[in-house]
Amino acid sequence: MQTSCVMRIIGLSMLAASPVLGELKLEPTLHINALVGESSADHLEDLASHGHDPNNNFALQGLDLGTNLHYGDDISGFVNMNAFSTPDHKMEAEWEEGFLKYTGGDGFEIRGGRFLNRLGGQNNQHLHSWDFVDANLSTGLFLGEEALRTDGGELTWTREFDTGFFAISGSFGEAVEHSHGHEEEDDHGDEEEHEDEDEHGHGEESENAYFSGDLATVRVLFGYNHTDFHQHRFGLNGAWGENGYGHDTSIYSTDYTYTWREKGLESGGKEISLGLEYYLREVEWEHAENASNRGKTSQSSVMAIAKYRFSDEWVGDFRYGWIEGVEAGEEIDMGEVEYAFASEERKRLSLALTREIDLYKDTRSRVRLQYNHDDLEEGSENSVWLQFGFDFGPGEVR
Repeated sequence: MQTSCVMRIIGLSMLAASPVLGELKLEPTLHINALVGESSADHLEDLASHGHDPNNNFALQGLDLGTNLHYGDDISGFVNMNAFSTPDHKMEAEWEEGFLKYTGGDGFEIRGGRFLNRLGGQNNQHLHSWDFVDANLSTGLFLGEEALRTDGGELTWTREFDTGFFAISGSFGEAVEHSHGHEEEDDHGDEEEHEDEDEHGHGEESENAYFSGDLATVRVLFGYNHTDFHQHRFGLNGAWGENGYGHDTSIYSTDYTYTWREKGLESGGKEISLGLEYYLREVEWEHAENASNRGKTSQSSVMAIAKYRFSDEWVGDFRYGWIEGVEAGEEIDMGEVEYAFASEERKRLSLALTREIDLYKDTRSRVRLQYNHDDLEEGSENSVWLQFGFDFGPGEVR
């Protein structure tokens, strides 16, 4: 699949040079993210919630090659492939997105292919757009190790006003199942270690709650600009689909962001941003060895963020995330307690300082220092990361 994606990018480049498709315009993009760091955790996989989270003391989080495409005034698209290092220092690659979008009149857009769903504040962002070296806990532990992606279609309608906008997006298709790291874990052969992971929500009884079949999502977004300097964004989200148990998972969330910009709608200047996000997940589960042991369990998560851009090049970020711990479907086998659905309580406090550097037109780099304090059921862990990023190309078509 990864080779096929590269061939598609090359093929599009060849087509763009032909006179038949003279209106086709390509905008290549390249993003590289790597990090070094140290953690008190014996196994970084126990802390990671997302496939691009730090998984080693030195890691290539992502080498992302892609391209925007534009055909005429109404058709655009984006395709990319991402390579990354695994915990055992091997390299893997995946096709992340590949979609076309038609922009019609009256604010309507139709998007089809493979895409990151518009759900919450972070899910439809790639690694290089994150404000931290790792994903929000809710994104990875509720939506999936590689975020929530769909092979399907999406319809969006946007209405703009003098003081803001209203937008609603709905998608339907099949959820792209995650696969980060599972083959490597099986190769390790440490059964006792994996049993511990299962007890703490990193095993099958937690991952079965992820979407794995038909999926429908909705996002409603309100934007209100009190003035050009004070901006408010309020989102409502829903996702419904089949999970790994063969039953249903439902997710409801809301997110709010307030932003003050020194120069208003113009770029540059100081900026303060405050945000809050809440998730509620309802999981219908069934015990793997006892079909009569089934039920429905709710789980919540909260995230708070604060950002202060004190110059065009320096940004400070704060984040606090909490995931509710749950255990359901208890069975006792040979004196040991097993659960059909289990997910441990997680808390994370993050502080980040980022230096952004504009090199040339559409060429940027960044250096980010971040501290994490994680509270898990077995204790607390502290981590420090230094991330290096390089970005080439314009903003990606969304």
